[in-house]
Amino acid sequence: MFGDGVDFWKCFPSIKKLAITCRDGENHFELLPYLESLKLREGFRINHIWFPATLKKLTLLLCSLPWSDISIFQSLPNLEVLKLKKKAFEGTQWNAGEQQFRQLKFLRLDNLNIQHWEAQTTSFPCLKLLSLWNCKYLQKIPLEIGEITTLELIETNNINNSVVESIKRIQKEQYDEGNTELKITVNGMELSTNVSEHEGSESE
Repeated sequence: MFGDGVDFWKCFPSIKKLAITCRDGENHFELLPYLESLKLREGFRINHIWFPATLKKLTLLLCSLPWSDISIFQSLPNLEVLKLKKKAFEGTQWNAGEQQFRQLKFLRLDNLNIQHWEAQTTSFPCLKLLSLWNCKYLQKIPLEIGEITTLELIETNNINNSVVESIKRIQKEQYDEGNTELKITVNGMELSTNVSEHEGSESE
C-alpha cells in the first residue's frame, strides 16, 4: 500500500476517515490512532491488516473474504456500523456463532451470495438496524435476530418469498410478545402487523 506505506502513516496520523484499495503487503491501520471510518476494497490478506481500536464504521467491497475471517471484525471493540457490499465475503453460509459484535448498531448485507445465515440473540446485542439488499440467494433471516431487544428496523428489497416470510414471522412473534415498536420495510413499504398475522396476505 503506497509503496512500503511508511510515508502514509507518518503524513496522516490524525486522519479519521479513509477509503482505500488494499493490495498485498502489510497495512498498519493501527498506526492511525484517530481513525473512525474505513472503507476497504479488492483483494488483500486479512492476516496482513491491523486495525485500530478506535474504528467505528467499516465498509468492505469486492474483498472476496471467506466468512471465517469475519471473526477479525467481531473483535473490534468500538465497531458500530458494518457494511458488507458486493463480494465482500464469498461463501454460502455465515454462522455468526457466540462471538459478539459488542457495539454494532447497524448491519448492512448488500449483493452477497450468502444462502444460509445462522445467528444468536447474543451475536448482535446492540443492533438497531438490519439492512438487506440484493441478497437474492438468502433463504431466511434468523428468527433470533427478532429477539434482539434494541432492534428498531429491518429493511429489505429482497424479492425472495422465504426471506419476506421469515421477516413476517419475526414481526408477528415480536408483536405477540408486546413489542409493537419494531418496524419492517419491504421495498420501501412498511409491513403492517395486520399483514404479518394473515398467512394468505400479500406483502407490498
